[in-house]
Amino acid sequence: MPTANEIIASLKSVHLFSALKRPQLRALAALVQEIEVPLNEVVCRQGEPGHRYFIIEAGGLRVTRIDPDGRVLEVRQLGSGEGFGETSLLLGDVRDATVIATEQSRLLVIEKADFDRLSEEEPQIEHALRMRKDVAERRAYPHFSWLEEGEIPVKVLTKHVAALAPQLVIPSIITTILALGTIGAAIRPLPYAVPIGLFLMLIPLGASLYYYIDWKNDLYVITNQRVINRERLGLVREKFSSIPLQAIQDIQQVQIGLPAHILKYGDLIIETAGTTAGHVIFSSIPNPEQVRNLIFEQKNRLQALARAEERAAIEQAMRRHFLGEEEQEEAPPPAPEASREWGCLLLPLTLLRSLLPPTWHVEGTTVTWRKHWVALIRKVGIPLLIFALITVVTLVAVISQDTGKSFYALVVILYAIASFVLVPWLLWQFEDWQNDFYQVTATRIIHVERLPFFLRETRREANLEQITNVRFEQSFWGRILNYGNVIVETAAPAGNFDFETASRPRKVQSEVFAHIDAARQRNQQQERDRRQAEMLDWFSIYDELRQNKPRPPQEGEGKKEKG
Repeated sequence: MPTANEIIASLKSVHLFSALKRPQLRALAALVQEIEVPLNEVVCRQGEPGHRYFIIEAGGLRVTRIDPDGRVLEVRQLGSGEGFGETSLLLGDVRDATVIATEQSRLLVIEKADFDRLSEEEPQIEHALRMRKDVAERRAYPHFSWLEEGEIPVKVLTKHVAALAPQLVIPSIITTILALGTIGAAIRPLPYAVPIGLFLMLIPLGASLYYYIDWKNDLYVITNQRVINRERLGLVREKFSSIPLQAIQDIQQVQIGLPAHILKYGDLIIETAGTTAGHVIFSSIPNPEQVRNLIFEQKNRLQALARAEERAAIEQAMRRHFLGEEEQEEAPPPAPEASREWGCLLLPLTLLRSLLPPTWHVEGTTVTWRKHWVALIRKVGIPLLIFALITVVTLVAVISQDTGKSFYALVVILYAIASFVLVPWLLWQFEDWQNDFYQVTATRIIHVERLPFFLRETRREANLEQITNVRFEQSFWGRILNYGNVIVETAAPAGNFDFETASRPRKVQSEVFAHIDAARQRNQQQERDRRQAEMLDWFSIYDELRQNKPRPPQEGEGKKEKG
């Protein structure tokens, strides 16, 4: 292990840490570990999760990358004093290349978890880092609660300021006129004119504030997995639409008018295999051409990572088949033990859930959800309130001693009639509500609408591979009570699936995309297994032919036979 001063010198020689001061370098040097890498050993592989930064203390490394077409390209050679893994250390992104030792090498290693803890303790270290511009921009992005595991924002955009300017023209003109009138009234002076003018100015100013918030709330995000469009209309309504990168077919760039070309803003229409309604639009964004190229770059990156994963699986299969190497499996983490205390505390809640149908139910890979309770309350709320009022009137009539027998009898008869009509109706509505459900399985998306007593059932299904987009909309109360409408757009004959008043719509969207990704990976794995089996058969037959190939006779052997 090198001395602390030698480690500090190695850190200082790397561009990322070159601006750190001596105390900061000393604190960072305490995290450094040293590893030995033999010749031809893989340091990191393309597609693996990145959680380390490396500095070459001695030796040499070769960096290769598999492109979307499956070709292995040599990126560069690394020598002593060079470092790599900046995006892994600062963003936790997966590796974009495979690094192999070309000679016996010694590497200094910094773990991301250790670096993150140090950055929290000493924030000035991060400010002194000489990060790449794109890494610094991505590191400054806020953390979004709706990001999936392993999902990292690559670009976060809002609309160009040119999209806000036209909306502020009329409020600005009105505000200016009112301001001039108020100033003129103050000079004369006119009684009550100044406060009236100031009050009227609040209207265009309020409109300007509303337009600004509405402009700022529209968000466009590109991650390493999908593109996202979040439109929020103040506190009233929210629309959230996203498309996996794999589902993108084409992107149209639209710039209308001379100002759009001069100020470099425009629209991107991100197309899928579905209908026009399934397209996601990035409206009035700055530098649309750069954003378009970035989206295609991320899509190609995903394809390259899939190729790298496929190639690694083939290599592992051949090593196992021809060299007898066994696959190393990681032991699963131990399952947490159930707490008896919590079990006792949750017993009443468990009993309550057993009496009421859950809005969410997970069984294996199948997720079933019903409409939110709001959907039931909308139907039965007013009749239930009327029934409650009739009940109160009846109780008052029964308790009161001033009512006559005829009035008492009339109230009881009316209550009996109301009970006879309303109670079965309420039970019908409850049964009708719980009979409708939405479901996503390992292979399909399902929507079932069923009337009580099996009077009628409508069932619509589509394969997960046919889903092109999943978006949801939430009203003001939907955001508070966590319900909304989920629209699953497909290229299937069944068309789109509208999941109305679904509980936890963001989670519904996440589950559908997770099932789509699992189905895609499962299909890819089956295809890889099939191709690997074919390749192994080819190589096995080749090996048998090579071993059984007849040896040509030698010159001496031929003469001996003739003699």
